[in-house]
Amino acid sequence: MKFSCALCLAFAASACLPAGLAAGTQAYPPHANVVDVTQPPYSAKGDGATDDTEALQRALNENVGRHRVLYFPKGTYLVSSTLTWPKTFAGHDNWGKTILRGAERDKTVLRLKEGTFTNAMKPAAIMWCGGFGSADWFHNYIENLTFDVGSRNPGAIGLQFYSNNTGAVRDCRFIAGDTSGAVGLDLAHRDMNGPLLVKNCEVVGYACGISTARAVNSQTFENIALRGQRQVGFQNEGQSISIRGFDSDNAVPALKTYGLLLMADATLAGRGEAGTHPAIVNFNGGHIFLRDVKTTGYKRALADIQTPDSAAAYRVTGEDRPGSLGPDIAEYSTLAAKTAFPSPAASLRLPVKDTPATIWEEPAKWAVVDAFGADPTGRTDSAAALQRAVDSGASTVFFPGHNYASSATIVVRGKVQRIVGLGGQMNYGRRDLINFRIGDGDAPAVVLEHFGHLGGGIEVDTKRTVVLRSMETYTLQGTPRSEGGDVFVEDVVGDNFRFRKQHVWARQLNIENEGTHLTNDGGNAWVLGYKTERGGTLINTRGGGRTELLGGLSYTTTAGKLAPMFVNDESSFWAFFGEVCYNGDPFATIVEETRGGETKILEKTGTHTRPYSGYARQK
Repeated sequence: MKFSCALCLAFAASACLPAGLAAGTQAYPPHANVVDVTQPPYSAKGDGATDDTEALQRALNENVGRHRVLYFPKGTYLVSSTLTWPKTFAGHDNWGKTILRGAERDKTVLRLKEGTFTNAMKPAAIMWCGGFGSADWFHNYIENLTFDVGSRNPGAIGLQFYSNNTGAVRDCRFIAGDTSGAVGLDLAHRDMNGPLLVKNCEVVGYACGISTARAVNSQTFENIALRGQRQVGFQNEGQSISIRGFDSDNAVPALKTYGLLLMADATLAGRGEAGTHPAIVNFNGGHIFLRDVKTTGYKRALADIQTPDSAAAYRVTGEDRPGSLGPDIAEYSTLAAKTAFPSPAASLRLPVKDTPATIWEEPAKWAVVDAFGADPTGRTDSAAALQRAVDSGASTVFFPGHNYASSATIVVRGKVQRIVGLGGQMNYGRRDLINFRIGDGDAPAVVLEHFGHLGGGIEVDTKRTVVLRSMETYTLQGTPRSEGGDVFVEDVVGDNFRFRKQHVWARQLNIENEGTHLTNDGGNAWVLGYKTERGGTLINTRGGGRTELLGGLSYTTTAGKLAPMFVNDESSFWAFFGEVCYNGDPFATIVEETRGGETKILEKTGTHTRPYSGYARQK
């Protein structure tokens, strides 16, 4: 078998719901950490006529940062000023751990009162999600809601979201009247925003649909729809952006970017004035990789230019670089491929599967671990109680508390198909014991989601499908019994992930240990948006494995010279990736590749953070 390697790097400063829940509806069992904003003491009306600003602000003030979910039943919640997430609560710093969830996206609406934010030069948001002077605002989520800025609000922003390491805006909609709205989803309102995920979101109207900015910490997007923006669909000013599934219908450019951007599987439809614009504008020396981008109605697919024409709509003629004119782009990169061995200059195109949708069961059927004797404060051992809950016969097991201690590994088996928390943790800081061992059971797939920290990590000991979503886990490892199984990792932070001949699809993956970060031993690993910290090999592909890395960056904070960034050992690897390093110790070796027993090294060249590219591909 012949192997080849290539690397592309840039360096720069739904299933049917059970009976009891209507399709699209999400709900939790009653618990003190599940805060219904329509119930006392908040009593928001959600009738579209009563001003609910004061009630919702009080609910935020008293519950953000406390491992709780603010639950919005179906209704229209009228607001007349910005709802803010406070930096402190009860005298303590707010470090995140907040979930806002609507019962049903299109029927759970936060609507801005008409004529509230009328100054387009001083934009303000329906909701501002906080953050402070470090990237430590963890595990924040806004899901299943619509933000509507209505009419006569030209200075209105739908949502200013902020989260670090894990965090997501999922299944949300942002809408504005014809001349109303500045930005739908604003991720550029302050620095150090991310890593985070935006998934299954639609923006209708606004001057700008989605805004991102600044160099760190990376942001990942999947299944994004933009409609009817007045200036631009998506604006990126310096972030590291990874996008899969981008659907735009606009008379203006669909995307303008500088920084590092990867986009795959996009459909960009132009209408009206779009015929005078490019669909995509890459400027100020930004680096991009495009794959399977289809355009209609635009002057050209891509304007890849150094400085935009400040006078008009980026007047570009001819083809800047081969392949940029379009209308369709199969693959395009601003960076030439760099390889250790002779290799094809195309991405691996590993097969892609979507993360399985969450099945929301009727809350009365959930097993709440506290009801089985688990201690949500972590003061006493909950091992026996947690295992009883898992073995109770329930399909959904709920961890609503802040902290659980367990002296034994909890085996996930039987009828369990979902284990869900509220950003709580288990065995915080203890790395001596696996927290969950996922074994065989009745359900074909098992989902673990919304844990703030699993001190000992997860072991996959089954071939059935495993989904890890929105969580922090110390380690993730497969056993020989897991070989051949599917693993989905979405919005997860951790240390030392090791896969054994498994099929892996990861979105918004953040690994931060020093030493080897991720090992793909003989399987397929597809990663969309990978952010790392500290030195050591970021991906080791061996045993005939195949790895495809679509976007992201190394935030190299320690020991860049410790090891090669990537190791490809008789296997196949491809990446479009970047690095940001502020400590003067960036990676020195980019790739160490072994093919047919011969090893070659790709060193970082030059003293500047210059673009670097390369590939890895199996023939």
